Amino acid sequence: MESRTSALEELPPLELRELRSLDLDPDASGGLEHVSSASGVVRRGDFVYVIGDDMLELAIFRVSVPEPGELRRVFEGKLPEGAAAKSKAKPDLEALTVLPPADRAPYGTVLGLGSGSGEGRDRGFAWTLRADGSLHGEPRVIDLSPLYERLASDVEKLNVEGACVMGERLWLLHRGNHADTTNVVFELALDAVMESLTGDLRIDVEELAAVRSYDLGTLDGIEVTFSDATPLGGDLLVFTASAEGENENGDGEIRGSVVGTIDLGGDVKRMRTIDRRYKVEGVHATIDTGVMDFLFVCDQDDPETASPLLSASMPVDGSLETDLP
Repeated sequence: MESRTSALEELPPLELRELRSLDLDPDASGGLEHVSSASGVVRRGDFVYVIGDDMLELAIFRVSVPEPGELRRVFEGKLPEGAAAKSKAKPDLEALTVLPPADRAPYGTVLGLGSGSGEGRDRGFAWTLRADGSLHGEPRVIDLSPLYERLASDVEKLNVEGACVMGERLWLLHRGNHADTTNVVFELALDAVMESLTGDLRIDVEELAAVRSYDLGTLDGIEVTFSDATPLGGDLLVFTASAEGENENGDGEIRGSVVGTIDLGGDVKRMRTIDRRYKVEGVHATIDTGVMDFLFVCDQDDPETASPLLSASMPVDGSLETDLP
């Protein structure tokens, strides 16, 4: 397997600004008051879409209004009560991205993917968008099991955390924070994936085109591992990654998060730490005149606390920041 390495920039942590909490309208969301486990985010027009790793729905928020968001059902069924039972049964939706325009989807498609990290986590969904960025029709459930069985033969404890389109490929980012192989990018042939989404709704092994591993270094002695990805202009990818150790109770303890970029050739171009108060799980990015604007969502590991929606900006060229006072 081809491998790449990178190093953190010697810059202060990226400052984040909280835009809002991901509160929900209980009357429109089955009594749920907020998203607490946000794991992926995309924006199209006035609409911000968020998934949570313990949710069966897609959460929808509007940029122009401060009112609570709402949920739209993705998977049928109901998760059991109790933290342990819910954790075991959850679909573990971790990756959210937007696919390019295609026949019958001229304004793109929202694609959500389960992590593949356990039973029942080998499903995804595709939901067509309208011109204004709103959802059109109903979601289509995607069978990922053939592909994930193949990917699991390359890495220990498969855990897909991010996805985005890069050129003619769909990149999937594996986070191996509980395995020997830490970070891996799987490249799928985009045309074959798009055909599957309008055909048999099943992503197959033949669509895998390349595999590559990444060493992102450590924070406080803990390996930094992928947590999400988003495309930027078609030839640059923005990724987030975190260092998550274990405390005395065996629970995840966040040591810090980073944001970085990878070019179309697979090389890491930037990697910078983020304000350590936040465990960044999802990112959406846009670019304007050489500056990247970010939306982040976080999972603070507290079901009683709403996940925040955060923003930040950073130049594409890191050398522009090195001489700042």
